[in-house]
Amino acid sequence: MMNFFVKFLEFTQGVGLTLDNNQEGPPNHRPVLAKNLLVLLNYAGMCYVIVFTSLLHWVTSSVCLPGIFHNELQDPQFSFFYHHLFFWYLTINAFGQWLCTILTSIKSVYSTASDLPMFNDSTHQDWVKCTKCDQNVPPRARHCNICERCILKRDHHCLFTGCCVGFHNQRHFILWSFYGIVGTTVALYYLEKYLTIHYVSFLGAEFFKYFLPYALVITIIGKSSFYTFLAIFWFYLTLSTGLFCAYIFFWQMNLIRNGQTSYEFVKGQKIYQSSFWDQMRSVFGPYWVIQFLFPLPWVKQEGDGVTWNYHNTKFM
Repeated sequence: MMNFFVKFLEFTQGVGLTLDNNQEGPPNHRPVLAKNLLVLLNYAGMCYVIVFTSLLHWVTSSVCLPGIFHNELQDPQFSFFYHHLFFWYLTINAFGQWLCTILTSIKSVYSTASDLPMFNDSTHQDWVKCTKCDQNVPPRARHCNICERCILKRDHHCLFTGCCVGFHNQRHFILWSFYGIVGTTVALYYLEKYLTIHYVSFLGAEFFKYFLPYALVITIIGKSSFYTFLAIFWFYLTLSTGLFCAYIFFWQMNLIRNGQTSYEFVKGQKIYQSSFWDQMRSVFGPYWVIQFLFPLPWVKQEGDGVTWNYHNTKFM
């Protein structure tokens, strides 16, 4: 099963790398239509996150929770307030990490050598020439054809954040996907409870009524309400978003385990290796365990994203 999962990651990341490489060439020579399309996809992806996160919170807090707690299935051990407060906690953390991914992405941009005056690129033999920026760049830095900049420890360009995931914002990107998993899982639990009360049991004999084509047909002929169909549709949308967040999270954790970026994973490069715990500290900082419960964006991670030791991620 693990080998299948790794192969699946390798295939999907290979597809992503191919799409990225299709943008090769000087920025001024790339088709204007293709560039405009990517910009539109960036805005569309960011709007999807904002709308989905807002609606997920509203549907769960304003529709599902009242519909559950105002009937006989109410759990006497917990009040409506604490359930509502818990989902606020998940929503704020998920949206906050998404914002941090965007706001800290600028730190990973390597524009010129003067940006990091303590390093002289002429003294580092492992630096490479970026033909598009016409300058030497640190190891693991790669050029983004969408941002048109070199990014420190570039992993990929994320259309849902509209920026590159690099050295300084990778942890926020991972935490965003983590809270996305938890948030959608909790929302699915509340949605299932709500639909069980007001529709049919998801695990009962009439589970087939949750299939979208069937739900659409009985809604059209008037045997089910339009709001019920919307709840079923929202269930599927939440499920697919949660699965996508799970894919992102396990993909990134696999990269940390291997000490690689997506590019290095697809190319089979294992140059900067160390223990899993060292890798975690280089991404999340020394208090990486706490980051998953109470994010600490002000805590610095180990290293600078510029200087790397071969076969070891202990930075100079």
